[in-house]
Amino acid sequence: MPFIKEENIGKISFISSIIIIVLLTATLGFVFVQDIYRNFREDFKQVEINYTAPQKDRLMSEVKIQVRLIDVRRRRSETDLKDATKKRVYEAHAVAFNLYQKNKATNKNSDKIQFFIKEALRSVRFNDGNGYFFMISEQGVAILYPPDPEREGLNFNLSHHQHEIDFLGKMFQIVQDKGGEGFIKYQWPKPDADKTKLFEKITFVKYFKPYDWVIGSGDYIDNMQDRIQQSIIDHLNSITPDLDSPDYIFIYKLHDMKGGDEFATMLVNPNRPDLVGKKISDDVKDAKGKQFRKDMLQGIRDKGEAFVTYYYKKPGSNEMIAKLSYFKYYPEWDWIVAKGTYLDSLEKNIASLQDNLRREIKKTIQYLVYFLIIVGIIFLCMGYFFSKGINSLFQGYKKTQKDQQDELEKVNAALQIKATTDPLTTLYNRGYFNHYLKNEVERSKRYGSALSLIIFDIDGFKQVNDTLGHLAGDRVLKELSFLCLAIIRESDILARWGGEEFIILAPENDKITIVPFAEKLRKLIEEYSFSVKIQVTCSFGVTQYGEEETKDDFIKRADQAMYKAKEEGRNKVVFL
Repeated sequence: MPFIKEENIGKISFISSIIIIVLLTATLGFVFVQDIYRNFREDFKQVEINYTAPQKDRLMSEVKIQVRLIDVRRRRSETDLKDATKKRVYEAHAVAFNLYQKNKATNKNSDKIQFFIKEALRSVRFNDGNGYFFMISEQGVAILYPPDPEREGLNFNLSHHQHEIDFLGKMFQIVQDKGGEGFIKYQWPKPDADKTKLFEKITFVKYFKPYDWVIGSGDYIDNMQDRIQQSIIDHLNSITPDLDSPDYIFIYKLHDMKGGDEFATMLVNPNRPDLVGKKISDDVKDAKGKQFRKDMLQGIRDKGEAFVTYYYKKPGSNEMIAKLSYFKYYPEWDWIVAKGTYLDSLEKNIASLQDNLRREIKKTIQYLVYFLIIVGIIFLCMGYFFSKGINSLFQGYKKTQKDQQDELEKVNAALQIKATTDPLTTLYNRGYFNHYLKNEVERSKRYGSALSLIIFDIDGFKQVNDTLGHLAGDRVLKELSFLCLAIIRESDILARWGGEEFIILAPENDKITIVPFAEKLRKLIEEYSFSVKIQVTCSFGVTQYGEEETKDDFIKRADQAMYKAKEEGRNKVVFL
């Protein structure tokens, strides 16, 4: 070996001496320490028994109290749902009545007042956007129905669905028999679920006398329970563990009682927010290699509860400390509710025993410890400063790269907006519309779905520019754009086709639905008060995509329909 040569004899002797000293010290120390540790382990077992018994009683009591509180909230879900729904309907009724009182003296047009009331309540959403208000006339006609605006103006009594007819019967019975208001419990499909499947729902309705309307709102009972669960989860996650006494509630959502890689989801854990909402495995080991979640699941399967001791991160530090936890299964929600306590006090008692142990063996190992500390400090310092320099250099390169990437993303975003939108109205431009139309035509051909097109043009727009100026004309274009955006569906595409001409692509719409929609838009424009103080009207050309038709022919047919509307006197809707 290259190192073993004559000029290195001094180094070899020095290293050999250190090795012999270390081995001799370790051998003698090992024999001495073994006897001391034997006595220590016996004392440790007794201390552990005396400490953990009362802690188990306390944890079991506190977890069972929390489970009872959860159960009370679950049982109160229907009452809470009724209270919240009634309050909202009363508020909606007050809004409608105030609008009626405010406008009835100055506005003799009842249709406009009704329109104001509908539009004021249409945009009100709650419960994460799933809740809404509806209005039905005493004849069963839908006045306001945000989930499906196309049904507004239609009579629910003529529905083919028995659950809708049953609901109307219950609603009118309540209005007649219970002073114009009351609760209805019934079965109704969910918008985002199988339409053939019905879910239990509670609705509160109140009679609006001025127009013989019934105003109502409701919610699904299981949705309320979901919100109550989330409320409990948010509350428990918001509790910051006390660093002096860091006991806290944590909750699993159980998916598989048998265990597995995704046997549960962590719902609550103020100490480990990084795990909240994530699937967890029962194969995780603690700092000592113990699969504590497998032990917990075994107890849950056998008795519905379990005590488990394991090592876990303590709040306020990254230190792993022995923890005793009690787990209780709550089958109504498939929750496992748990609470643990860190065994600091137990470890303090153990530490006291260890202090005695250390004093007895201190003289045996102190010189070795000092030596290792000094060498360790030297190497740690060297490693620290070296790694700090490398890290600083790396972070500098990383920051420069990130700044350049951010700037590139901003430029790309700006170019994307400029390439796809009209600068005046902020609507999509003709180029983007043609791209989107091509995709929708291909989709219609592939699946045989309906696809409709509306082209409309402002009547006499040249007169607006000639008499009031181009700035006034620009304002009309902007206001018309905002008005149209407010009424089209999210799936519809509205674009500025050119000049004062606009175009709407409506997937999944055929002649039966698109013509009334175009008429509704035409009337809305006709009745709208533009800032230019002159009446603005539009002529509409409407068509439905024909099988194997090119997109150019599709657009041309809609354009011909619009010009026919112009020839027939303007402010009309013509379908070709």
